[in-house]
Amino acid sequence: MGLSEGSAALCRGPGLPPVPARCAGVLLLLLLLASWDARAQSEFQTSSVYLWKTGPWGRCMGDECGPGGIQTRAVWCAHVEGWTTLPTNCKQPERPDNQQSCFRVCDWHKELYDWQIGSWNQCRPVLSRSHEKPLECLRGEEGIQTRDITCIQKSNGVPAEDVICEYFEPKPRQEQACLIPCRQDCIVAEFSPWSECSKTCGNGLQHRTRHVVAPPQFGGSACPNLTEFQICQSSPCAAEESLYSLNVGPWSACSVPHSRQIRQARKRGKNKEKEKDREKAVRDPEARELIKKKRNRNRQNRQENKYWDIQIGYQTREVTCTHRNGKTTALSFCKQERLPITFQSCVITKECQVSEWSEWTPCSKTCFDMTTPKGNRTRSRAIKQLPIGGESECPQLEEAEQCVTQGDGVAPCITYGWRTTEWTDCRVDPLLSQQDKRRGNQTALCGGGIQTREIYCVQANENLLSYLNTLKEKEASRPVDRNLCTGPLPSTSQLCHIPCPTECETSAWSAWGPCTYESCDDPQAKKGFKLRKRRITNEPTGGTGNCPHLLEAIPCEEPSCYDWRIIGLEECIPDNEKPCGPGTQVPIVVCVNSDGEEVDRQLCRDAIYPIPVVCEAPCPKDCVLSMWSAWSSCSHTCSGKTTEGKQMRARSILAYAGEGGIQCPNSSALQETRSCNEHSCTVYHWQTGPWGQCIEDTSVSAFNSSASWNGEATCSVGMQTRKVICVRVNVGQVGPKKCPESLRPETVRPCLLPCRKDCIVTPFSDWTSCPSSCQEGGATIKKQSRHRVIIQLPANGGRECPDSLYEEKECEASPVCYSYRY
Repeated sequence: MGLSEGSAALCRGPGLPPVPARCAGVLLLLLLLASWDARAQSEFQTSSVYLWKTGPWGRCMGDECGPGGIQTRAVWCAHVEGWTTLPTNCKQPERPDNQQSCFRVCDWHKELYDWQIGSWNQCRPVLSRSHEKPLECLRGEEGIQTRDITCIQKSNGVPAEDVICEYFEPKPRQEQACLIPCRQDCIVAEFSPWSECSKTCGNGLQHRTRHVVAPPQFGGSACPNLTEFQICQSSPCAAEESLYSLNVGPWSACSVPHSRQIRQARKRGKNKEKEKDREKAVRDPEARELIKKKRNRNRQNRQENKYWDIQIGYQTREVTCTHRNGKTTALSFCKQERLPITFQSCVITKECQVSEWSEWTPCSKTCFDMTTPKGNRTRSRAIKQLPIGGESECPQLEEAEQCVTQGDGVAPCITYGWRTTEWTDCRVDPLLSQQDKRRGNQTALCGGGIQTREIYCVQANENLLSYLNTLKEKEASRPVDRNLCTGPLPSTSQLCHIPCPTECETSAWSAWGPCTYESCDDPQAKKGFKLRKRRITNEPTGGTGNCPHLLEAIPCEEPSCYDWRIIGLEECIPDNEKPCGPGTQVPIVVCVNSDGEEVDRQLCRDAIYPIPVVCEAPCPKDCVLSMWSAWSSCSHTCSGKTTEGKQMRARSILAYAGEGGIQCPNSSALQETRSCNEHSCTVYHWQTGPWGQCIEDTSVSAFNSSASWNGEATCSVGMQTRKVICVRVNVGQVGPKKCPESLRPETVRPCLLPCRKDCIVTPFSDWTSCPSSCQEGGATIKKQSRHRVIIQLPANGGRECPDSLYEEKECEASPVCYSYRY
């Protein structure tokens, strides 16, 4: 039964007719629930199908510079499949904002904001899923290092939005490639022997130590424990001192009793007689032969081991019991479970005995060699008796000395040595491009890299030196079999470093200078400029060509090459020879040129001399004021419709006025403001392009070097050119007359062409050997080969390398082996 049917039955009741008034409320509730359920399902389907989409924020717009700007973006409703639909299909409460406040950047903000560049942090490995780590680290691990780049206010260092600094200069890069060296685990030495026990009786401790040979580096495993302890046990400690003590004397020297030797000799004589009788009893010839072989073998073993002639003797010692008073008593007074032994066997000590020296062996050097002119020869001696029981060891059994082969007709030695090719260019493996798709087009990687070279074996001779000096291919040493070189292999790879580029850093702009002629040598022209400069504080890699312009100019009227500069004021002299009151101060001036350098005063004869300054000499009861401070820096570098440069100076009250004296001025009179940088914001500067390719200049033949290959010059002086244009700031290129012609950067400069390097290869090696013996009937024909090695790769337009570095040919047919059979 459904919900509606159950509700209707509830209204009627059991056995009653329908009552509409009673059911009206229930039916209305059911209709509302059904309507809400359908609307919720519809809204759920709508919200899951349609989504709000936003475009990028537009440019910040506004009437004033600073944080009062507005920027907008597009907002639309789209289906999940991508097509645009009506905005009413998306949820209105979730609609993103299409407008926000922003910071409107103006040209003069360039003086207030700049990029703050942090230092590179530690190199970290690049996590890769596609490349498994090798089991053994050989060349280091590719990594990446980052640094912090923040846009800040120059005055207080407070961070600002990146878009402000990006308006004037692109954001410097924050990542670069680097190389992490291989991990080096800790290496420790072997343990030292155990120390003596810490106690002479009972349980004690003994220890042993080891030291660190090489500490861990670059994340290697830490060093293990350097000290170990163990328990040691000595004889049990005595409970208390007894009246009697047992004294054990030293062992006597080892000796052999004569009576025992006689008994042994007699015994050996009797045994010989018994053997003779036993031999007579053996009648079987084969048995007698076996006995004879056994005797010979035993006699030979005795002769081989004659230097192991060990004699057993005996030695004794005295054991006595002593009273506390020092008197010797019977052994029974000393309570001892077991008395020490007083008799023991021993081995009689014997010194080492050796034979005489043998003759010297022939000299190992059978030929003449300048590097090692002497050979070696040896002689030896044998041991007759090994040392037994003594501390002295046998002397040296072999002796060697240097020797020289005698004779006038000794042939020179054939020696072989390793040769290497040139190192390849330093290369940083571009693994980062495989991990980060944004680096796919980045070609200039920097940091740690790898250089490689090839090695080959040659017959060492003096011709190689002359070959490298004269660069004649016929004198190069041909490669030979690598097995002929016995010296240590030269390294085939080494770490290298490609310096990372550094950005150019400049100082802040100086104040605008006075209005001067473009050229003081020709002051008749009416054209003048105001200049401001900045200098390079950090040279970039690649020269100053990567730096921004260092000089800006503004056209001005009434130029002058020399002007008076006030460097101070003389003492205030009151008018009418009064002791105080209003007066004048004569300025102290010097003559300066357009660069602010002091010059001869005669050069300023046409300049307007500064007039005396009005001053106030305080009377005894007058208010005393301090001197005016220096003018503050100008608030703007130029003046326009919305900007006006202002600078301020102030003074303070040193003493208030007395009775009848001139009162102090109000606070507004203690400050002065004046206009500055009233020139327009029309700023020009010369902009230079990159230097072009170095092209050989045949007219500068005097500077050409004399290094040659087959008579051709390989190094020479060339010329480079670049484009120089006049640019108006925030506008673009304008005519060259807008910029000072005398300050125009050079467009042509000399340059040095790199030396041409031709490819150098060794001659072909000898052909490998062919089989000299006969071959089976079905055997394939063998081949022999030869090769040559590139010593120097071509560069800068030099002669290219030959195409063929390896050749092979078939061996001549060997005779077929004969086969025989019955």
